[in-house]
Amino acid sequence: MNFRYLSSTMALLGLLAASTSAYAQTVDVQQYWTSASESKAMNTIADAYKAKGGKWIDSPSADFDSTLAAATSRIAGGEPASAVLMTPSAAMRDLAKSGQLRNFDDMAAADGWQKVMPPLVWDKLNVDGHLVGLPVGIHADNWIWYSKPLFDELKIEEPKSLDEMFAAADKLKTAGHTAFAVGGEPWQEVTILTNFILALGGPEYWNELFVKRDPEAMKSPIIPKAFELYRKVSTYADPASAGRSWNDTTNMVVTGKAGMQFMGDWARGEFLAANQVAGKDFGCLLVPTDKPAYAIIVDIFAFPLNSDEDRIKGQAMLAETVMDPAIEAKIAAVKGSVPSRSDVDTSTLDVCAAKGVKALATPGVAVSGTYDALPGDLNGQMTDLATQFWTDPSMTSEAAVERLTAILQSE
Repeated sequence: MNFRYLSSTMALLGLLAASTSAYAQTVDVQQYWTSASESKAMNTIADAYKAKGGKWIDSPSADFDSTLAAATSRIAGGEPASAVLMTPSAAMRDLAKSGQLRNFDDMAAADGWQKVMPPLVWDKLNVDGHLVGLPVGIHADNWIWYSKPLFDELKIEEPKSLDEMFAAADKLKTAGHTAFAVGGEPWQEVTILTNFILALGGPEYWNELFVKRDPEAMKSPIIPKAFELYRKVSTYADPASAGRSWNDTTNMVVTGKAGMQFMGDWARGEFLAANQVAGKDFGCLLVPTDKPAYAIIVDIFAFPLNSDEDRIKGQAMLAETVMDPAIEAKIAAVKGSVPSRSDVDTSTLDVCAAKGVKALATPGVAVSGTYDALPGDLNGQMTDLATQFWTDPSMTSEAAVERLTAILQSE
């Protein structure tokens, strides 16, 4: 054996290994996507990133709040994640204003990202004129999902008004089915309330109430009516709803145990994960109204500042990955979202996604979802109010309106 040759070969292999390690472009991703469809979406991103030669470190948390707490703790401790899954909320803006987030102004300018993003989304992701977050997909939280087999069995047509929706609920209840599958968690409950405010008032009123917080909008009869309809939904929910996760609740519709569910279009991913087909096994509609609206929630990656050169390069490669139109289309196909780029081919998306694409493209229809429209503390107070009203039948609509008005006027 030629030991001299072997020694040289081993040295060369060592150099190659060191070189590969140096250019692995590592990303450490703090995230909370744990349901079946969410995991598929995150794996879509991770697989595409690794296919580029990058190293992916997954740092999962139980939920959004846990992810944000872990991310901020790591930043404070000097060991920030490379990317954090979140929404363009007050937390993102606070991190950006304190100089903790990397911006992608150079890549956005070079690749023309502003031209292909919906203006409302672009504005959400810019803080003090800098692009500090990148969209992973766009959702709306004012959807209703329903069981096609149950609707067909009971000869129920897709509701075109709130009255028709409650008439469908009555038919389902009379036939012995749970009419509305509701997960008794505060964020799920408040979404039903805000869905009614949006359906009754429409986009213009929504912006006056939640974005501008106009005192005159707070006096509208729309708010007490929304609380009344919200309470009406509670009379159709099953006794086991308390504390149930959103995806377990969606599964009630998937399996035909319930007729309808108010939930964002991430629910579509759960139907798809169960091999169901939109329009055949399940149906979808934006909460029926004569004032069409699309309450946007954007999933994003924010990128904490890193000092390690490998991770800085990894952030850039992850940015390229999530902004790739082909990757966005794949994410939408499994997650239930609508692509955040207007140049993505949506022709292969199902009928529910097509409704979302059409709504998003209609001028004046898109509004900021409550979590983005209100500062975090006000949102938390309104969520607490919604839960109290849901669980305490003795609380009147008048008292709830008074509380909500005080919350909206508190800043």
